[in-house]
Amino acid sequence: MKHSLILDRIKYLILGPGLICTTSLVMAQNTYTINDTTADAMLSGQNPTLNYGVAGTLAISPASSAKGAFDSVLMFNTAAAVSQFNTSYGAGNWTITGLTLSLASNFGTQGTQPTSGILNTVNGGSFGIDWLADDSWVEGAGGGNGAANGAVDFNSISSLLAPGYDSLGTYTYTPPGNNVYANYSLSLDANLVSDAAAGGDVSLYFYAADNQVGYVFNSKDFTGNPSNHPELTFTVTATPEPSTISLFVAALGGFLLLRRQRAKLELKA
Repeated sequence: MKHSLILDRIKYLILGPGLICTTSLVMAQNTYTINDTTADAMLSGQNPTLNYGVAGTLAISPASSAKGAFDSVLMFNTAAAVSQFNTSYGAGNWTITGLTLSLASNFGTQGTQPTSGILNTVNGGSFGIDWLADDSWVEGAGGGNGAANGAVDFNSISSLLAPGYDSLGTYTYTPPGNNVYANYSLSLDANLVSDAAAGGDVSLYFYAADNQVGYVFNSKDFTGNPSNHPELTFTVTATPEPSTISLFVAALGGFLLLRRQRAKLELKA
C-alpha cells in the first residue's frame, strides 16, 4: 500500500502539468469567422471618377464586358480574431494555417442580369485577388448610382497598388446559385499572414483574370434577407511555447523515472 501511494504521487507530480497543458490546447478554439467587412467598394471602368462605397453590390468583370470593367476592394479588421486566439493560446503561441474568403449574392445564377443597369450579366470565369499594403483608402458614400466624392474609384487603382501588393493567385468563379456562399482558400502569402496576425486592417483587391467573368457579390451595405455579407475565416494551430515543450520533455523523463522506481519497489517486495 505504501509503495502504491508513493507511485501515485510521482505520477501526479510528473504527468499532471503535461496533461493540463495538453487538455487546454485541445479545447482551444482554432477557427474564427469575421462575418463582415469594415469597408468595401466596387470600381467602375466606365465611370472611373465615381465612387460606389455604400452600394449593396460589388463586382468583377473585364473591360471587354458589355458594361465595362469592374474591380472591387474589401477591407477586414482582424482584431477580434487575434484577440480570441491570444486568449486561447497566448500571444505568439499560434500560427495561421488557413484563410478562407466567402462571398455570396442574391444574383448568383449563371446568365442572370442584376437589377442595377450598370452591372454585367452573371457569368463564370476567372478572377485575381491581391493583398494590398495600403489600408488608407476611403470607402466613400456613393450609392448604386455612384458619386464624385473624392473617395476610392477606378482612377484610384494605381494609388492603391503603389505602396505595394502581393498576388494571392487566380480563382475560378462558378455561379453557385442565389444566396449561396462560394468559398476561396487564400494563398498564405507571408505579407498577408503577417498583416492578418497583427490584429488590424487587411485590404484585398479583386480584378478580372480572363475575358469571361461576370462576378456580382454582396457588400457590407446589402440589406436583403439573407444579407450574406463577405466573410473571412481564420484557421490556426498552436505553436508550443518553450515552457510547454519543457513540460512534455519532463513528462517523458518522468515515465522513465517511474519505471525505474517501480522496478526498485518490486525488487524490495
